[in-house]
Amino acid sequence: MANKWHILFIVIILILLVSCKAGIKGKGRTPPKTEFRTGTEALVLSFIDKGLNRLYEGDNNINLLVEIMNKGAYPLPEDREGLRGHIWISGYDKNLLDLVAEDGTNLDDRELEGKSPINLEGGRSAVIFTGNVFTLPSGSTSYKAPIIVTATYLYKTSSAPIVCIDPNPRASDVKEKVCDIGKYGNIAFSGGQGAPVVVTRVEEEVTSGSILFKIEILNSGKGIVISESNIPRDPNAGYDWRDLNNVEIEEITVGNDLLTYCKPTIGGTVKLINNKGYIVCRFSTGGINEVYTTPLNIRLRYGYSSSVRKDIEIVKDVGFG
Repeated sequence: MANKWHILFIVIILILLVSCKAGIKGKGRTPPKTEFRTGTEALVLSFIDKGLNRLYEGDNNINLLVEIMNKGAYPLPEDREGLRGHIWISGYDKNLLDLVAEDGTNLDDRELEGKSPINLEGGRSAVIFTGNVFTLPSGSTSYKAPIIVTATYLYKTSSAPIVCIDPNPRASDVKEKVCDIGKYGNIAFSGGQGAPVVVTRVEEEVTSGSILFKIEILNSGKGIVISESNIPRDPNAGYDWRDLNNVEIEEITVGNDLLTYCKPTIGGTVKLINNKGYIVCRFSTGGINEVYTTPLNIRLRYGYSSSVRKDIEIVKDVGFG
């Protein structure tokens, strides 16, 4: 009996030693990458069947497959609005070629989730366009049909650069400061924030009783900023130029303090000229006696349009009799 307990005691000791060793090894491991707000893309479209380059008049039951990948960081599971996206096809003569989305024009938000700490690749989906080829006009032996597939959808940008809060940076008293507003005063950002419209620069300027933040934003994506009201509209109808390049300022906070004085105002829109726009906000430093760093949380929203093109040749079916 004593031998049995002795053996059991040795086994327990060995288990504990192995566990401790594994814990020590695990302690030095590099934590998994969790930064997901990177890049300047949103929905990216591509034709899957790259071999479908030639059709013949009279072909029926054509299947054209388009893959959609969400390479940005919106929407996250908690973003209830979602993409509200639609898919469109155009560019060709509809008297010669007929193509429609097999499952309708609405995009599936569940499949097209944005990048997140648990999904660094983002979601993906596929749309099948089906249709037929009609007879070419008399005298035509071929027709090169330009196929343009466009996705229109809602997207949001979230950016949180670290800024320096110093109510009196030019004070003559000497003390240790956690940040130097002179170094934080003109910060450029690269790499994007997981969205096509990105914050590229933040400038700080201290005035009497406040700090001014000048925020530069840029459409770095390959698509077009459209109004939210145009998301469900067929882009082939065209857009009024006044509805383009308007980005809504959804929210800006310094830490947890909501900024209420901005130009344009919170809830308003900033107009992008040559893809670039500016927001200026004032943060009151009244009652602040210390120097600290904190995130400048910026949240923008806008409609967006992304497209992909492919040329397909339609050839006359020459019979031999």
